[in-house]
Amino acid sequence: MRVAVIGAGFVGEATGRGFAKHKNEVTFVDVDPKKIKALKAVGFEAYSADEYNAINTDVTMFCVPTPTKAKKIQLNILAEAITAFAKRLKDHNKYHVAVIRSTVPPHTTRKHVLPLIEGISGKKVGKDFGLVMQPEYLREVTSKEDFERPWFILIGEYDAKSGRVIEKLYKPFNAPIEHCSLEEAEIQKYVHNVYNAVKIAFFNEMRIAIKANGWNADKIFQATAESSEGLWNPAYGLKDYGPFDGSCLPKDTRALLEWAETHGFNLGILKKVYEENIKHEDILGKNNKVTFNRILEVES
Repeated sequence: MRVAVIGAGFVGEATGRGFAKHKNEVTFVDVDPKKIKALKAVGFEAYSADEYNAINTDVTMFCVPTPTKAKKIQLNILAEAITAFAKRLKDHNKYHVAVIRSTVPPHTTRKHVLPLIEGISGKKVGKDFGLVMQPEYLREVTSKEDFERPWFILIGEYDAKSGRVIEKLYKPFNAPIEHCSLEEAEIQKYVHNVYNAVKIAFFNEMRIAIKANGWNADKIFQATAESSEGLWNPAYGLKDYGPFDGSCLPKDTRALLEWAETHGFNLGILKKVYEENIKHEDILGKNNKVTFNRILEVES
């Protein structure tokens, strides 16, 4: 298959190189002359944004930055790339699939990208072109290796036809592939990243209290990795069983929070965990809630 990668940063370069290893024809497009020169030097077809005037691929993947500035996401770079693509699509007569790989808020692909493409190109989604939102899970330091050996692939699709094209592209990677809506793919990427951020923040908070008492945080955390079902069971906490309950979680969360406050530790994450659980109890009503621990009691 022929693939154009718009944006040759660590995500775009890893994406293009990974597809090329599976005998796809890859074209890179970027605004940085140094990146273009470096990619050409190792045999890739690469163009500056101004030079790339006509679509000669089956799929275009957008891997451009969507940075946050002044606490707001900046979508101007993506909008510029989409606008240039739509102008090229206007004179393209074959079915083509556009893939958003950049991380974007829910509804961006359907409510902003889609109208922009249709309005400029005069083409119709589902008929003339397909549209996919396909999150990337690449770590910056190991992005090339991660792309070549993916542990999971999610395809958010406008329609089944769009998704089938991208699934075919990923089949040689022998990874689990799931399909969902455009919006579900957009929000999943944020859930993915924010969960990682919360986990890091939680253990950093615990480390402060542990180290202040001279205890071995690394040893405690490794033991937690072995003992805690929330770490070794991927499905733990994912089902809609309501707030945590039972004989351990509420009382121990409260007890640790009390201990921390008594000893002068401001554990904001722990406090918020307790407050959020109480809030969900109030929302559902204590007599009507179905809780995780009660489900376990029934199932056992």
